[in-house]
Amino acid sequence: MRFFDTLTLSVRNLWRRKLRTTLTIIGVMIGTCAIVVMISLGLAMNKNFIDQLSRMGSIMQIQVYAWNAGGTTPDGKKIEPLTDAKIAEIAKIKGVEGATPVLELDLKMAVGKYVGWIYILGIDPDVFQMLDIPISNGRGLTSGDTDQMVVGGYVRYNLYNPKSNRWDPAPEDINLMEEKVLITWDMNYGNRTYPGMSGSSRKKVKPVNVEVVGIIGESGNYDYSVIMPLEAVKKYKKEKEKFEQQEYGGNGGFMIGRSSSRGSSSQENQGYNQAIVKVKDIDSVAEVLEQIKNMGYEAQSPIQILEQMKQQSAGLRQILGGIGITAFIIAAIGIANTMYMSIYERTREIGIIKVIGARLRDIRRIFLMEAGWIGIFGGVFGIGLSLLASMALNKFKINLGGQIMWMPEAEGMMSSYIPPWLMLAGAGFSFLASLLAGLLPARRAMKLSVMKALRQE
Repeated sequence: MRFFDTLTLSVRNLWRRKLRTTLTIIGVMIGTCAIVVMISLGLAMNKNFIDQLSRMGSIMQIQVYAWNAGGTTPDGKKIEPLTDAKIAEIAKIKGVEGATPVLELDLKMAVGKYVGWIYILGIDPDVFQMLDIPISNGRGLTSGDTDQMVVGGYVRYNLYNPKSNRWDPAPEDINLMEEKVLITWDMNYGNRTYPGMSGSSRKKVKPVNVEVVGIIGESGNYDYSVIMPLEAVKKYKKEKEKFEQQEYGGNGGFMIGRSSSRGSSSQENQGYNQAIVKVKDIDSVAEVLEQIKNMGYEAQSPIQILEQMKQQSAGLRQILGGIGITAFIIAAIGIANTMYMSIYERTREIGIIKVIGARLRDIRRIFLMEAGWIGIFGGVFGIGLSLLASMALNKFKINLGGQIMWMPEAEGMMSSYIPPWLMLAGAGFSFLASLLAGLLPARRAMKLSVMKALRQE
């Protein structure tokens, strides 16, 4: 028999028993829907975890700290300071996209009559674009920037009028990108001074004009931070240390700041307290994290929290997947039952087909095609039903545990998530499972005796 003949014959046989075929397709449809929706619930949980953790910073970022510098690694090697050379070595690790030192500095910002303390992070401008720091307005740092900065969305809340007799904060709608912005390492800048007050008679420091080129969107990590080029922050740090040496004898007086953590005059030799590493893809984060820890440095990433959340939810995901597979097994049994019933009803027809010259593989092909058609239609309709069920779950916000308890609920959290690959996998699995369910009935039809089949009434 030609392939087209077996194809049309299989369709005609299913059409002759429309009710039974329809009920079997409905069973496959429900089984496909069950397994796809169950898997989508687990995918939604993982997606929600990632989305929430991304609000803390890029999930592909690793924060490196030199807390153990000077100590020894587990294998007895000395832990070297986190120098530029060491950071360059980290940047060469397989899977790393870029790495930058982080230099912290507390300075004072002045915007018109308002002043306030700011926490500055100095990083390499060339690496800034790799860090996926959200910019809500303006632009990020680029190569060639010197006295440019991007500020966190909440930095404006640090600004106040020191000359006012009451608390007078900066207006809510102040736009730092449109204002003249100054920074200074004189932490008393703008404050009221009185005769006899410490530092009231000293020479004033000329503030530095800076340009705010961008505003950082809500990110969690950088809301109250100011990010500037690393070399500029090194320069400001030297000036602040020089100023404090002259004014307070090098101890910073009553000022509390991060600037005295390490001498900037030999920063490259003494090392940094912190660095940021950007990994190319999420699958490489754990391996890069482990390699950095083996160098003796402390390394942290949101991926660690994600793995903990996945482990805690693994049991629930397995239960959901088991429910879906069970439903599909029941549907596969229904397909096999339909095929066996078809054989008993068509025994004489099968005998006649064999007599007129049909080969055994033609018989097998007919029954496998019938099972395949049931799988195709059941799979397609099952995917459609899955999408409707997913829309309903998301609309009514059914929460099955995709929320991190200590974080506020993020916008756009999903109860069910069906990516394109899951739709294709669901339809493909339905087709293949239906073929498998039709194998035994097809073998049964192939083994029927022609003489017994022809005597069948």
